[in-house]
Amino acid sequence: MPGTTTRPSAAPAGQVRPVLVVEDNVDAQFITTSVLKHVGYEVVHAGTLAEAEQLARSRTPSIVVLDCRLPDGDGLELAQRWRKDPSMRAVPIIVLTAFSARQDVEAALLAGADAFLVKPASSEALLAQVARLVGAGRPSHGLRA
Repeated sequence: MPGTTTRPSAAPAGQVRPVLVVEDNVDAQFITTSVLKHVGYEVVHAGTLAEAEQLARSRTPSIVVLDCRLPDGDGLELAQRWRKDPSMRAVPIIVLTAFSARQDVEAALLAGADAFLVKPASSEALLAQVARLVGAGRPSHGLRA
């Protein structure tokens, strides 16, 4: 996106894993995906929970950007399942949703989210959270203690 200067740090050869964007709104999915691709991330996207689970099983993502309300269920329930799954437990999750009440933020963090952004989030805020969490290499379990 114009004006965006943040660049992700380069992953070691053979260690590059995609960002999984789980979003059913075509416009929001396009914007999120475009922002991430613009700075060099590989991105795969899913419009449903079922698609997200299939993609995550086929290739574990480096991070997930997850909407809460999807056609086939609640994204927060998926986050909870992933926190119990050994292959997804350590994958950071950013919840990106239109819901911004305090209880929505709390529910997302308790479900296993590592960050919470309200739509429409700025490109800079999204990229900062992705870079921070991918760089950390593990979710912030302390938030869910």
